[in-house]
Amino acid sequence: MVDLFQEPEFYSRIIHEKENGEEQIRLVVNTFRGQEYLHFRKYYLDFHGEWQPSKEGISMPLGLSNSREMFSALVEILSLTENKAEVYEHFRDIIEDSYLP
Repeated sequence: MVDLFQEPEFYSRIIHEKENGEEQIRLVVNTFRGQEYLHFRKYYLDFHGEWQPSKEGISMPLGLSNSREMFSALVEILSLTENKAEVYEHFRDIIEDSYLP
């Protein structure tokens, strides 16, 4: 049986790494049976020193609606501790670099 989070990735970004360097949390996008999925998944180092996905994490279909909701939630979380100008100033470059011409 093929696990959803074992499918080849076409986007992966480390969003957290433990200080000991033996565990990572990654945001990953892959395609499974024709559907794109977004994962927040814990990765671990195997006996060969290669990173492997664990079963710990979440997966959800990647679509505009749930991506928008996730983005809105992150903005709300940031706004609890920062003011709007600081959030915009910090993330402006990231947003502008993310959009292709």
